[in-house]
Amino acid sequence: MEFEFFIGIDVSKNELDFSVQQGKCFLFHKEIINEPEAIKALLKEIGKVEGFSLNNAVFCMEHTGIYSNHLLSCLYQKKANSCLESATQIKKSLGNLRGKNDKVDSMRIAAYAYKNRDELRLWAPRREEIQRLAHLSSTRSRLIKAKKMLKTPLKEYGSFVKKKAARQNTDVCNKALNGIEASLENVEKSDNDYH
Repeated sequence: MEFEFFIGIDVSKNELDFSVQQGKCFLFHKEIINEPEAIKALLKEIGKVEGFSLNNAVFCMEHTGIYSNHLLSCLYQKKANSCLESATQIKKSLGNLRGKNDKVDSMRIAAYAYKNRDELRLWAPRREEIQRLAHLSSTRSRLIKAKKMLKTPLKEYGSFVKKKAARQNTDVCNKALNGIEASLENVEKSDNDYH
């Protein structure tokens, strides 16, 4: 697919930085809030650029997990071409560059999209079941990590402090550990209920 416009987007929790270029030529940068209405308004604004159409444009961003969900959803609804790339892939492609801020990052992402235009893999949403399982898996991983963060020091405590102090610390953490364990069981149950 031949693209004429390359839009690099730096995605964060609260803001989106867009850098628009036509071929190698940088046109403009704009920062907006990371909300669907702001994204739709910006897409209309970009649509007014002479020669621009969603068919001859590609929107490129780093994979940032859930923070890119609003943007990906809006782009998908408009049938826009979008791609998600790993941050390391973009950095590796462009070499070691100095300076870093959201505007510069969005410009680099646009430059990356232009440079790699023939190899870009367009994004398509995962099936709903796959997304749901991925969210459950992430939740499970965070719960296991939290459990380990509490349990490991408690085990080590027993070897280096008096038994009474160790037991007191264990008693203080038991409610939290039981809660985490119950949440892990809920995750497993949710996964099994789906099958």
